[in-house]
This record gives sequence, structure tokens and C-alpha cells, in this order.
Amino acid sequence: MALALFLIQPFQSIGQSAMGEWTLHVPAREALGVVAHNKKVYAAFLSGVLLYDEETKEKSLLTSVNALSDVAVSTIGYEPISGTVIVGYENGNLDLLTDNRTDNIPFIKLSSLQGLKTILRIVCRNGKVYAATGFGIVVIDPVKREVKETYYPTETNDAIQDIAFLGDTIFALTNNKMCWAKINNPALADYNQWTVDNRVPNNAVSTYKDIEIINNDFFLSTHDDAYSTDTIYTIQASGIVPLVYPTTGLELNSLSNTNNHLTINTDGGVFIYNDNLDGYSFGYNVYPFGSYVNATSSYMHGTDLYIADRVSGLTKLGNDFSLVSLSFDGPPKNSFYAMDWYKGKLAVAGGGLNGKKYTFNNSGCYTLEDGKWDLYAREVIKTWDTANLYDCLALSINPTNPDEFAIGTYSDVPLSTITKDKVVTNLFDNSNSPIALTSLGNGHAFISDVKYDEEGNLWMVNGYCDKVLKVFTANKDWYSFDLGSSSYNGYTGKMAIDYNKNVWLSVDGKGLFGFDHAGTIDNPSDDRIRQIVKSDLSENLPSNSVRAIAVDFDNEIWIGTDEGFAIIYNSESVFSSSTPQYVPQRIKVDFEGNVEYLLGSTAINDIEVDGGNRKWMATDGAGVFLLSPDGLTVLANYTVENSDLISNSVMDLEINHTTGEVYMVTDKGLISLRTDASYEDAEYSDVRVFPNPVQPDFSGVITIQGIRYNSDVKITDMGGNLVYKTTSNGGTAIWNGKTLNGEKVASGVYLIWTAANDGKGRKVGKVAIINE
Repeated sequence: MALALFLIQPFQSIGQSAMGEWTLHVPAREALGVVAHNKKVYAAFLSGVLLYDEETKEKSLLTSVNALSDVAVSTIGYEPISGTVIVGYENGNLDLLTDNRTDNIPFIKLSSLQGLKTILRIVCRNGKVYAATGFGIVVIDPVKREVKETYYPTETNDAIQDIAFLGDTIFALTNNKMCWAKINNPALADYNQWTVDNRVPNNAVSTYKDIEIINNDFFLSTHDDAYSTDTIYTIQASGIVPLVYPTTGLELNSLSNTNNHLTINTDGGVFIYNDNLDGYSFGYNVYPFGSYVNATSSYMHGTDLYIADRVSGLTKLGNDFSLVSLSFDGPPKNSFYAMDWYKGKLAVAGGGLNGKKYTFNNSGCYTLEDGKWDLYAREVIKTWDTANLYDCLALSINPTNPDEFAIGTYSDVPLSTITKDKVVTNLFDNSNSPIALTSLGNGHAFISDVKYDEEGNLWMVNGYCDKVLKVFTANKDWYSFDLGSSSYNGYTGKMAIDYNKNVWLSVDGKGLFGFDHAGTIDNPSDDRIRQIVKSDLSENLPSNSVRAIAVDFDNEIWIGTDEGFAIIYNSESVFSSSTPQYVPQRIKVDFEGNVEYLLGSTAINDIEVDGGNRKWMATDGAGVFLLSPDGLTVLANYTVENSDLISNSVMDLEINHTTGEVYMVTDKGLISLRTDASYEDAEYSDVRVFPNPVQPDFSGVITIQGIRYNSDVKITDMGGNLVYKTTSNGGTAIWNGKTLNGEKVASGVYLIWTAANDGKGRKVGKVAIINE
């Protein structure tokens, strides 16, 4: 059977991304499994693999950007004869890692096989890899990098939960039974060659999960939906028998073999049974840093026990009981919905919706600042725990106090403000604020978006009620605004505040609403309201389902809908002009002799404006588009097919305007791209030139950040001779290290100027280039 083979670049260490590079932000706390080869330890996480070198103590993060072929990791295994680490994925993909190289085996992923394709478990024997999947067992030769056989132990192609071997017999465990066959039987693709093991009763109450064979003894585990009711059994000739100690009180994650002793990995600790199976010879249940062990698996390597933990990531326990946390910087959880950024801080809402319904998602929210992630959730904020807060959908950082941010939710507690130190400063619901419960009668309040204005007033969109727009002022006063009956009781969406302080928001099916409070929030008599909807005009809103609103540097309003985008060019006059003057316009382009709307009917989920006034558009299935400042030109379209983007379904974007890094929330996780645009620094207070010096093997671009908006940038040698010139995107310019003629410059020191005349303007930096 033909297999695709992919060779990729050597593994890279964790570090800041360079210009044009992608970074996959792997959730750092939930480790799925751990194996080891020689002096290297591999721990599987939800969207990557952590590689730990025992000799150098270095950690590298292997992701789809630099080493792996896919994103959603499901399991990990190790084949010792060939020294191969095998990574399995939820979609059936497989990666084989050896000697700083990855070989991909996409046979299962690409096949038309019926059933769930997820790799549930990887077990190795005599140089072969056996992958337990949602439909059967796939056998792989790790040396030849090819699929050898596929076994179907059951007539209905049931999911295989685990695999074990004893002598010449292979055992396959499903949710409700165990089957066996002789491993040398050449016809194991035929379920008739398999025998149901009558010692293991058909399980109709709980689910079989693991099987281990240690010293010829069979051990079996079951999982029940009720917490702490899992059970471990031995398999005897007469049937299954519960282990004497303990028989109850377990929330079991997995079984493993530690030096020929049964080990149970649980929500509560790692425990190794003694020889008599009537107690534990070893137990470990709490980390020195205070959290209890929630082990998904454990692996003895030499004298060290490595623990893959569901809450604390990867840890190493020495035989002297010394403990090392092998953590890395990454989001605390694997749930992403919306984002905000302000002066070096990224805030991420970890909630979500099921269509338009709440989901009771308790992920909370996270912040990224100075390269460090922090968690704000019910388990670490007791005020929230007792207040029953969930489904964080929107957040905004207070520009007048960047150490405080607001969170909007769909829950009993729809609005909170909290400090960097996790102190809840305000907790609002319908009992102490004008925030209204939904008209749906579910007892919750729905805040779909929140935004601080530059004065520190907190605006919010309160869906499914009459007065959908509300504000909590910097003076701690509340005001609600009636936008007209068309806005009543609707499912609300995004919000934006323009440079004239006007507020723009969407109501699903009702288009776009604009609100002008004339600078007097407390005086409703001078308020002006506009509703903009799709009409019969030739150029207007593509759809009344508005998903995205953005304000660019020209105060133009960019509107994304489920059927394309449009622009209000003269937003200043919207509230005073007649209707035709503020109708949104759509951009037309000539495509192969036909005049069409730019991006057509592509669903736009979010729009962000970068430091160069370019527009980034997140789409529902077409990846991310980058448009020129006027929107007439598509500068780039990042997709799974042409870049390291992990999914073409992108829900939200946010830009770190200091560095130009664009963060993208997808249905498969969070990824970012370091771009060549940032906000200007008119004072040149923090000009950065990197890399510096430029080494001979460097093949990227030299980046100059922290300069004025759209500066003319000139590079000269020490004698003032012009070498190169360009124009910055916002506050960032790049240089490829070549002359205007495209020739590589000589080694030396070069000066960077932002002025119109060669060498006579403001010198903002210098860079050393080594080409020898």
C-alpha cells in the first residue's frame, strides 16, 4: 500500500517566533501520555509533544509548525527495537519520530474505512507497532514506515480500547468485551478468526478501558460515568475478580507496567501495587507545589518516574522523591473563543457557545504577558466559584488601568472586572445592575461583547432584552440605551467604538446599529441612532447577519457578514446624512473579465486592522485574508494548504501591535503569525533591530520596529552611501540584507535612518552583518 512520506526540519527549541514564522500555542497543563528513548523523554499534549533532553535539560516543543504533521494528538507510544516514538491523532493520522526526523503515515486519515478513525492506543511488540483505532487494529512496520495489515476483531468493527500480548496470542479490548487470536494467523482481517473471551463478561453497565498483562497475570479496568466508581479486576479462569485493594473510590485514568508491577494512574495519584496485589508498594498523590496528582499515565525511565498529568503537565519523580516540574509556557487550557490586546497584554476568553446556546464551559480566561500565560478561572478565583460563572465570551482590557480587565459571559454572573492579581473588583448581574436576563426564560444573562473606551467607560452588548446597549462609566454609573424595537430580544454579536466615540454593534438578522451619544452619556436627549440593513440598493450590506465590526485609521467602518464584507467610508456623517450617503459599499474587482465582489460571499467571522492600516479577515472555511489598506488588493490568503495555519475555520483574530504578531483562534486551537506591521512610536522610545548581529547562516529578514507610521526608511553604509530603502508598515520595516540591486551586502555595520534624504535624517539604529 502506497504511503506518503514527509521529511521535515530538525526539532526546534521553545522560543520567540521570528518575522514570518508561525507559533502554535500548545495548552501546557494537560499531558496525555509519556514515553522515553535513550536520554530523551517525549510527553504528548493536546496539540503537540514536549521533548525533554535528560542530559542537556533542554526542552523543545514539537508541533505542526516545526515537526509534526497534524494538530489534535490523541496518544503516544514507543517501539524500542527501532527506537521510534509514535504519535497518534484524533483523525487517524500517525507520525513516526526518529533521529530528529518525522515520517508521516496518513493511511488511516485518508482511507475510506468506516468507523471512528481516532488512534486510541499504541502498543508495540517484536518490532511492530499496533495501533488501536475506532474501527480495528492497524499494524505498522516502523523501519519500512508502512502499514502491514489491518485487523478487525469484531463483526461490527468496534472501537479497540487497548491491546495486549501473551505468548503467541493477541488480545483486543472493546468497550464491552475482549477478543483474542493467534498472532501468526495470516487472516486476522476476518473477524471470524477471533474468539470472544468468555472469562470477560459482556459489559452493559460500564465501559472496559485498559488491559495489562504482567508476569502472565491479566488486569482489566472499567470506567463508569459516575465519578470515583471505576474498578480494576484480575482475569481468572472463572471470570473477572475485583482486586482486593482498593475496589472502590477510583477515578482511573490508565493502567501501566512499572518494573513488572501493576501501576494505576488516577485522579488522585500514581500507585504501584506490591507483589501480593493486596496493597501499594509505592504511592504518590501530591506535588510540592500544592496540587494533587491527576496522572493520565506514567513511565519508568531508568530510576526516574515520569508522570503525564492532566492538570500539571509533565513532572519527573526521582528515586529519592525529588520532583522536577518540566513545564513550558502555553495556554492553561484548550478552549479559545475571543481575544483582546492592549500594550503588551493578550487576554483570551476560554468559553464558548453551542450555536446560540450556552455550554457551561468552565475554562475561564487567560492572559499572555511577557511570554507568560496566567489562568483566571473558577478553580483559582473563589469569588467566581461561589458565583457560578461560566462561558466567558468576551473581554476587554481597561486602557486607563491595564492591570484590570472585564469579562462578559452567558451565565448567572454576566459581567466581572478583575485585576492582574486575581482580585474581583466588580461582580454584576440583574440584581445589582441594569443587565437583564434573557427573554428566553433560562435564568441567565447574555453579554456578547464588552469594550472599554479611552476614558475607561465599559460598554457592553446585552442580548435577548429590550435595551441591548449598556455602559458602566468610569464614575461607576450605569446607563442603558434603547436602540429601537428592531433591536429588541435579539441574539447580539460584536461591538466596536470608532474615533468619534460612536458605538457600533450587531443584532443577528437585524444588521448593524450605530449609536452616537454626542459625548454626553448621561443625556439621552441628544442621542442619535442608525440601523443599517440589507436593502434593494445596488451596493449595500451583504447580509443582515453581521459577525465582525472594525474601525480603521481613517475611521472607516469595516463590516463582516456571513455573506461577505462591506465598508462605510464616511462614518462621520452617518448620523447626520440622508440614507444613500451612509450605505455600506462593497469592493468590486475584475476577475477573468467578470466584475465580482472581493471575497464574494465568504463568511467573515472577524476583522482586525494592523499597524499599517491593513485589514486581516478571519473566515469560516477559507482561512485568513490580508487586504491592503484600501481593501482593493488581497496581499495574502493563509490557509492550511499553503501555510502552517492549523484550520481554515478561524473564529477570532487579535494583533499584538507592539510586535505585529497576529493571533488566530481556530476550531483546532490558537496559533499566531509574526508579521511585518506594528503600531508606530512617534517618539522612537524603543526602537528594536533584530537579529543583530546578523550571522552568516541567517536567511530571514532584518526587522526594524518602533518607528513612526509609514516612515521612509533608508539603510546606508558607514560612509553615508545609500544601500537600501523601503517604507514601513505602521511602525515596522524589514530589510532582506541586500542592496537595491538584489546583491548581498558585504560584512560591516549599517546605519538605519527614517528621513527623506540619504543619511541626513534621524538615525534610529544600526545593524552588524557578518557574511563570512
